[in-house]
Amino acid sequence: MPADGPFVIGITGTIGAGKSTVGEILAELGVPVIDTDTITHEVQNSEKVKRAVVERFGKNVLTDDGSGKIDRKKLGALVFNDRGAKRDLEAIIHPLVILESRRCVAAHTGEPLVAILAPLLFEAKVQGEYDEIWAVVASEEVLRKRLSKRDDLSEDAITQRLAAQFSQQEKARLSSVVIDNSGTREETKRQVQVNLEKLAAGANPKSS
Repeated sequence: MPADGPFVIGITGTIGAGKSTVGEILAELGVPVIDTDTITHEVQNSEKVKRAVVERFGKNVLTDDGSGKIDRKKLGALVFNDRGAKRDLEAIIHPLVILESRRCVAAHTGEPLVAILAPLLFEAKVQGEYDEIWAVVASEEVLRKRLSKRDDLSEDAITQRLAAQFSQQEKARLSSVVIDNSGTREETKRQVQVNLEKLAAGANPKSS
């Protein structure tokens, strides 16, 4: 990111770890938060991407309502167990998501900090887009309970989805900060506050 821009924090973690919770807390504390899931939704429904996706995967990945939009569930099911298809999809979408994320960051030039929720940060090899990376983790038991309740997934389906991403341990190892979201929201908020205080105290090289 440009040296004169905001200090950019990448928030990553496996599904169910609580990236959105950390994003909500950061927003409450006055930090602008950019969600790459939202950007991906917008990018997927651009005409350029729809044409490329349909050309590669066929019209069966579109919704049944005649709107011409991509059905994320259908597309996800198609690429979930096919690494080649997954790579092809990422090659279509990731460059555009990265460009739009940069544009969103540039729109906050006057802010000292900006956070970006990026679930596949390491998988997409975009570590260089961030000044600091926070990994949100949760205990295996808590993670599985959340996914079972939130997404109504079986144990086997949960295992499959977790296996499709870097492990929590790997994401934590590669990150500057680890936020444990296994407990209460207040406990998580305190961890977020502590790390923001560290940046405010001088750990942010762009503020010096």
